Amino acid sequence: MAEIKADEWFFGYKKKLIIGILVALTLSITFAMIVLAFLLRDRLIEDTKIKTRELSQIIKMSLGHLMLARDPEKIQSSLENFRNHESSIIRTIVLDRYGKIAYSTDKTERGRIIDRFKDSSCLSCHRNNVGTHKVTTTLLDINGSKVLRSVNVIYNEPSCHGCHDPAERINGKLIIDRSLAPTYSLIFTLELIIAVSGLVCLVFLVPFLSRFLAKGLDRYIDEIIVKSKELSFLYNVVERLSRTIEISDLKHTVVDIIRDALDADEIDIVLPKEYRDAGAIAWTGYENRMFRKKIEPSDHIFEVTNKWLKEDITEEWFSKDRKEVYIPINKGDNRLALIVVRKTFRDFDRVRLALIKILSTHLSVAFENAMLYHIAITDELTGLYSKRHFRTSIEKRFIMYETYGEKLTLLMLDIDNFKKVNDTYGHPAGDQVLKEASNCVQLAIRDDDMAFRYGGEELVVILPATDEESGKVVAERIRESIESQEVDTGEARIKVTVSIGVASCPQNALSIKDIINEADKALYEAKRTGKNRVVLSSLEAKY
Repeated sequence: MAEIKADEWFFGYKKKLIIGILVALTLSITFAMIVLAFLLRDRLIEDTKIKTRELSQIIKMSLGHLMLARDPEKIQSSLENFRNHESSIIRTIVLDRYGKIAYSTDKTERGRIIDRFKDSSCLSCHRNNVGTHKVTTTLLDINGSKVLRSVNVIYNEPSCHGCHDPAERINGKLIIDRSLAPTYSLIFTLELIIAVSGLVCLVFLVPFLSRFLAKGLDRYIDEIIVKSKELSFLYNVVERLSRTIEISDLKHTVVDIIRDALDADEIDIVLPKEYRDAGAIAWTGYENRMFRKKIEPSDHIFEVTNKWLKEDITEEWFSKDRKEVYIPINKGDNRLALIVVRKTFRDFDRVRLALIKILSTHLSVAFENAMLYHIAITDELTGLYSKRHFRTSIEKRFIMYETYGEKLTLLMLDIDNFKKVNDTYGHPAGDQVLKEASNCVQLAIRDDDMAFRYGGEELVVILPATDEESGKVVAERIRESIESQEVDTGEARIKVTVSIGVASCPQNALSIKDIINEADKALYEAKRTGKNRVVLSSLEAKY
């Protein structure tokens, strides 16, 4: 009798223990889902604010260059181009210091005066006659829609005094209204995913646990861990993509995400021609490296790429042998990227593929932001990076040198007798020559190397982790490629040469200013000694 009572007590205690574990588990999952939803919501809205401020700065810098050139039509065209490439931009306007709209994506608004003390959309910052800060980002409700407004003050800098009174401190303001609809849609999707995941846990996990917990808790604990890892993976992906804006960084991030999610053996990322890297970026698990690859008609993904570009592929699609999956990354009518994932011997895990469908939305946002940023930092004629981006890039390389001792080499190129080409054949022919020369440079360098249009017919190339001798080899390869190139303008066939100056850190210089000066001196020496040659800096840096 005592044993029966003991067994009954043990059974009752075990039952209570299981119920307690289930209740605690249910509350924990619910609490975790709620906290995660709030964290994701706040993080995404904050990231959108940061991206809007960055976008405002990019547009301001681009417009500043055009304003100095005093070209109103290009300023208006640039505003419209930014809106066309960034679908979330509702309106972009430039106000003068009196509140008059000087430029707007809506041409009908030009000339209208906005009273910041009466306009309802301005009162959040201008109540009680208080002005805005240098850059202000605020959340507004305009016509029932959530809008993120970025106000960037345009100060009257010395370079502006040619057109503006030096006594004035401010020339105007750049205002960008960006719709939060995509962000809230993403938040809703994530919250729905979290809610569904929680509901699945509560509806299916709890009954199974209540039935089999006494036989073995480990199996169900493992299932909880898997769910937790999936949510953690999703949050990690969102965080990593939100920190990536340059296409070169984004490619590596996407490869890492897809490789981890699908356990892939090979990955191709096909990019539109608008990107600096035309064709495809390939990664193989065997070599564990990324490299550029041109898609030839004989390539097995040639047909698939054409279908994607013709908008025939809009969702995930398998090859006949189910060893490949094609993941299109699109935003509306924009073809942003096509990701081709291969497994050599194993089949794809359908659970992991379902996760990739969820990630497609995040990848499309990341690629769209990267494309917009790429447009802002790229020279329109040559397709190379702009001079403004050169300064940012070389500062990063010198930080790498100062932190890790990583060498770098700078090439400075100038097309020989370029003025004669313009005078003889005309400026359109000169532009074509410059484009072909830039293409030769791009094909002659590595993926990690960066080429820039420095000014006019002058180009520069940053070669990371490269000493002077290796830099000379690259410079000679560029020189020979351009020398052998013949540009057919339709009316004439033009051949040009280049002179190249080479300087390295730390061999010839230890600062940004010094390495630019040394490369420029070497270029001048190449010009002086007969052109069409590569000259190395002769200076030995002093530590």
